[in-house]
Amino acid sequence: MKNFALQDKARQILTQKVVRGKKWAYVHRVNYCLRLRISKDKGVELFYSKERDKAQYGNLQRCCSVWNCPVCASVITEARRLELQAGLSAWAENGGYCYLVTFTNRHYSGMNLSHLLGGQKKAFVKFWQKRKVNEMLKNLGYVGRIVATEVTYGDSGWHPHYHMIFFFSREINMQALQSFLAVEWQDVSVKVGLPPPTIKNGVDVRDGTYAAKYVSKWGLEHELTKGHLKKGLNGSLTPFDLLRLSNGSDVYADLFRDFADAFKGKQQLHWSNGLKDLLRVCEKTDAEIVADTDKKSDYICDLSVEIWHLILMYDARAEVLDLVEQDYLDNGDRLDNFVLGLAKRYVSQM
Repeated sequence: MKNFALQDKARQILTQKVVRGKKWAYVHRVNYCLRLRISKDKGVELFYSKERDKAQYGNLQRCCSVWNCPVCASVITEARRLELQAGLSAWAENGGYCYLVTFTNRHYSGMNLSHLLGGQKKAFVKFWQKRKVNEMLKNLGYVGRIVATEVTYGDSGWHPHYHMIFFFSREINMQALQSFLAVEWQDVSVKVGLPPPTIKNGVDVRDGTYAAKYVSKWGLEHELTKGHLKKGLNGSLTPFDLLRLSNGSDVYADLFRDFADAFKGKQQLHWSNGLKDLLRVCEKTDAEIVADTDKKSDYICDLSVEIWHLILMYDARAEVLDLVEQDYLDNGDRLDNFVLGLAKRYVSQM
């Protein structure tokens, strides 16, 4: 229920429209997500997944956004977490080592998020072009990396930073690697005009096997896939914290809109070339993850267009799924009674 409520908040905030030809469309597809039908020839379908013990909708458009949509994000990030977990396990079984490496920059209140992200992107292009960096990593047995971008908001404004998992064929000296990377990261940051990070704080290297302690309850794979979903630490706010706080606050709503615009179209995770094959991880898009989840379910029934309009009118999408789950367990008729109640409520208010 909370995810649907948050999705409604996101939809209310992200209402920008663009004109394409003679038709308008929303800039952010969360406005359509789990509201508009895919096929106009069918009603809205209801399914129950025994694997997840969850009910879900079918024949509805999905935005598949891990950034703006709490409903899609919960499905996609969990699949990505399991994907990462499988990759990490495979690497450990082969005797490899992984390390959690975090890159950050100085940031100040009022700095533009898109500008910061653009600057960091340029800095990383230069960073990975450095012969010194590539030679050092090669000598250490480096084989690849997974990159995730995370952003929080606090007293010093936006704080975009990168969590990376570095894969090595052998154990390394973490402090030595951290000191080396910090100098090189500071150098490229200055060259692209970013506020230079300190040598002490610009780069952090942690042993992957101890990442669960480092990131509290999340663990290494959670840190990379669910950073924008979790609660902020030490007074900082994650994007979904901003969304939760947006009720009656233009400030938080504007901040979430800035985040959504800045991250539109960005990948959640980026794997270096060949790493997925090496770790025996299947290639799947976010849309394919959502589609696969829908396929592994039992069909329950169709909802007519008229009933679906009532459900949308009274913000009852989450409640309908909850009733389907209860009815599935004991063959009840709660959903039928609920829909009848919505119809009576509508008639009484006409």
